[in-house]
Amino acid sequence: MEFEVRVVGGMESCFVSLPLSLIQTLQSTHLGLLPPILALELRSRRSSDDCWHLAWSGSASKSSAIEVAQQLAECISLPDRSEVQVRAIANLPKAILVTIEPSTEDDWEILELNSELAEVAILKQVGIVHEGMRFPLWVHGHTVIVFSVVSTSPSKSVVQLVPGTEVAVAPKRRKKDVDSYQVAPKHTSVKEPPVPKALLRVQAQNKRLVHRIEVKGVELGIVLTSIAFIHSETAKNLLFDNLQLVIVFSRSTVNDNVQNQKNNTLRKMSNLSANERNLEGSTISKGAPRHAIVRLLLSDSVAKGHIMLPQSLRLYLRAGLHSWVHVKRYNITPKMNIPLLTLSPCRFKFGKDNPLENNRLDIPASRKALKSKSTFLRTDLVASADVIDWSFHEEVLASLSSGCPKYEGEEVMSKSVTTKGNECLITAWFIGQLEAIRSFTGGIDANSIVLGNETLFHIEVTGRKFGSITKEQTPSGDSLEKRNRAGEPPVELLFVLTAAFEESSYDVQHDCYELAAKAGNMCIDNLGGLELTLGKLNFGEPASFDSVKEKSSERSFSLTVSSLSWMETAISDVINRLTVLLSPNSGKCFSDFPFPGHVLIYGPPGSGKTSLAMAVAKYLEEHEEILAHIVFVSCSKLSMEKALTIRQSLAGYISEALDNSPSLLIFDDLDSVVSSSSEPERSQLSTSVTALVEFFKDIIDEYGEKRPSSCGIGPIALMASVKSLGDLPQSLSSSGRFDFHVQLPAPAVSERGAILKHEINKRSLKCSEDILSDIASKCDGYDAYDLEILVDRAVHAAVGRYLSCHDVLEECVKPILVKEDFLQAMHDFLPVAMRGITKSASEGGRAGWEDVGGLTDIRNAIQEVRDIFSKAASAAPCLLFFDEFDSIAPKRGHDNTGVTDRVVNQLLTELDGVEALTGVFVFAATSRPDLLDAALLRPGRLDRLLFCDFPSWRERVDILTVLSRELPLASDVDLEAIASITEGFSGADLQALLSDTQLASVHELLESGDVDKPGKKPVISDVLLKSVATKARPSVSEAEKQRLYVIYNQFLDSKKSVAAQARDVKGKRATLA
Repeated sequence: MEFEVRVVGGMESCFVSLPLSLIQTLQSTHLGLLPPILALELRSRRSSDDCWHLAWSGSASKSSAIEVAQQLAECISLPDRSEVQVRAIANLPKAILVTIEPSTEDDWEILELNSELAEVAILKQVGIVHEGMRFPLWVHGHTVIVFSVVSTSPSKSVVQLVPGTEVAVAPKRRKKDVDSYQVAPKHTSVKEPPVPKALLRVQAQNKRLVHRIEVKGVELGIVLTSIAFIHSETAKNLLFDNLQLVIVFSRSTVNDNVQNQKNNTLRKMSNLSANERNLEGSTISKGAPRHAIVRLLLSDSVAKGHIMLPQSLRLYLRAGLHSWVHVKRYNITPKMNIPLLTLSPCRFKFGKDNPLENNRLDIPASRKALKSKSTFLRTDLVASADVIDWSFHEEVLASLSSGCPKYEGEEVMSKSVTTKGNECLITAWFIGQLEAIRSFTGGIDANSIVLGNETLFHIEVTGRKFGSITKEQTPSGDSLEKRNRAGEPPVELLFVLTAAFEESSYDVQHDCYELAAKAGNMCIDNLGGLELTLGKLNFGEPASFDSVKEKSSERSFSLTVSSLSWMETAISDVINRLTVLLSPNSGKCFSDFPFPGHVLIYGPPGSGKTSLAMAVAKYLEEHEEILAHIVFVSCSKLSMEKALTIRQSLAGYISEALDNSPSLLIFDDLDSVVSSSSEPERSQLSTSVTALVEFFKDIIDEYGEKRPSSCGIGPIALMASVKSLGDLPQSLSSSGRFDFHVQLPAPAVSERGAILKHEINKRSLKCSEDILSDIASKCDGYDAYDLEILVDRAVHAAVGRYLSCHDVLEECVKPILVKEDFLQAMHDFLPVAMRGITKSASEGGRAGWEDVGGLTDIRNAIQEVRDIFSKAASAAPCLLFFDEFDSIAPKRGHDNTGVTDRVVNQLLTELDGVEALTGVFVFAATSRPDLLDAALLRPGRLDRLLFCDFPSWRERVDILTVLSRELPLASDVDLEAIASITEGFSGADLQALLSDTQLASVHELLESGDVDKPGKKPVISDVLLKSVATKARPSVSEAEKQRLYVIYNQFLDSKKSVAAQARDVKGKRATLA
């Protein structure tokens, strides 16, 4: 018995449906008693080696063919419309044990989430199996899991599943060397090769996806909507050839329920109700999935594991930038007869509040209303107005047609002109696609294109004077000629070519036809070169397609890493950590270790936290191995919303990051929604803040657990910015969460100079670097935000100066900024950090050292002390050590010049913390503490006194050991004996002793005459060291030592009460030794 096999969509079972004629034949051969499950053998007429085993449970087909579910046909490589011979298999053995394995890691994860449903469904949907067989299993309606049969017991060719059969499932976990793309595994039982299928990430397009062509004086940019680019290594791994015909469809629209289940482990932490979760993610249409049939071209400009599609095709497929699409080899035979074709202008629309219910939204049929009621022309691909102007589509079609009559009034375009323009447009698109293929493949000829039931045409129009249309333009609209003269971007027009097949398949993916050119006749002016008949081409009504909004285009990341040179170290640290988190190979590196935590940037307002985040985002977005999807969250805006709305929004952002991984999720000003305060009245966090803190903790912890072992999650990285590390609850900044802390302090002089230079270059202005350095030194307290405003004010001053010297401006000239412009800009300008603080100024505006004559020594001394503290604060945590402290801080009132008095006053100011010395500890050393100004030794200043006595014998041994580590000592040197000889020596004396001995050893070698012998070097022997030590004398005599002891004892006795007070003072920061 011979029958045709039809592959149909909508069937959700591995049982086939048989035609009535075959059922009647089977009943007659079995005396009317058919078993509940009947095994069938289908053998191809073309090749007897091609054989398939299927099961039938009583269902009748709607046609005269054997109907097989589309997913099952793909698994067993059963071609549509195959002619087969059918034979019933009797006495099929019953399976005792069947071992199966999910085909991919995705299938394994879905099975884990639906194990109970799968256990029940397998007996209802699968009747027979055999070793090596692949079969689908439907759960939750459209969610499909694909399995491979590993073994059966008994080990027969085909066995039947019955109640009591034990089914064992082997896990399919992530492989350590898994790439970003996935391919269906091979199986051995099927004679025909498997259909390669991959999951690839969408990469942004480049100019290569537009082919320029001129038609009848009109310059057209033909967007290559029939072509996609992938990396050559990706194609090799996926068994794809150059010019391979594939079908592309979005993962989200085909299997949205699957992805929701994968990410549910993270999203459930938000504890949102079902109604609340409807507001989470991006707009996803509930219409029928769309697909595109394209040819693959190989290009190394595409990242591995990615596919490059034009934006219009992405919008059509409802596949946003960095989303994931399925790519599968397309082996369907095109239909022989050219179907009825309809060319319709179209636009894309985004849903507003709820997803659009309809796959295609037709515009009302009144074309007259559509042509005249538009308020403006949109040159992008998305319609933002309720009424769209379609007249430019018709204007282009009229210009492409030959012999087009002129229009008068509102006369409607003639049918002949419309038809001619349609044919010319299709021909131009067709030739543009083939010429592009030839140019990219080095001259390989292609003369046909396979089209599906819907084909998108995207045309860019420039450089044409539309003289054939003389009707007046409405005040709200501009003609293409005017737009071209103004140098505006080209007008982008979209059309959709719809095919109506006489005999349509159950699955629209199997409806295709071939548009071919006759050999030697492919010419834009020769319409006969295409196998088209005029009677089969119509001009349809305008239409709009719903699509998804590409979130990454909402915010432009214009700052680059190189433009923020003053943050070079911080940016480098952040990029290194984020690269580890987002690298595709990081999973295997941390498989046995805790996953690294995320990045937290903190610093005062205006320090550049947001600028750093945006520059890093741009770097990772363009990184050829990462191509990170960026999700930017302005928490300061969210803070104005209710707590529930904040949680819903955050859940949506996290969902977007997961769906488009690898992703970088930036929480700018996180402390505005999740903050802690040390103030007593706010010591306890509010309930809403606590809930958000728990939300973040659960999300981060859950991701850290799932990331190393789950192929369905990540990689994603989080980066947050706060004003102060203390503003964030400690639980969020702990290990494994936001544990990589980067501080951005207020900029120092050099950094301020770099910021000024950046702002000048950003505005394409000119200014001397010497002037910028001088101004930077005068901008104490200015942050990046203040300096940006300062440059704007300087520009205003420069423009005013320029206008005062020129009565009439013949041309716009950007003035060169001079020092006076900045000084004028600084007049009456107060930095943000100093607002609200009373700042005194001397009369006459004297605020700088240049206004003071003489007193050079005084100025230098005071200025140097202030710079030391400033540098220490910028390098915190820091130890600031003053040696011989009595030389710069003696008692005040004993210097007639007043120099030392001013130095002491400056030291007191710094120690008292007028400018906070956070993380700075001050140490000072002196041999005469009695000479120091008493105010410096009060509590809160240099209040901890440490007496450093002359070293004891044990201390001298330790000192000698440390100092002699790098010296060539002989093995017989006895340092303990040397320590005994050097009673009363200080550390400096011991250093001098060793230096003298080393010098003596050199002289000893020179006098021996062995200096020229190879390998001969000076060595310090024990005899030599003892000889030098016996001759050495301490630098401090015994009498001087006793005198110092008296001074020290008197000083310590006078400070006992002070020292006792100092021990009780909080926050000791200074020590006197």
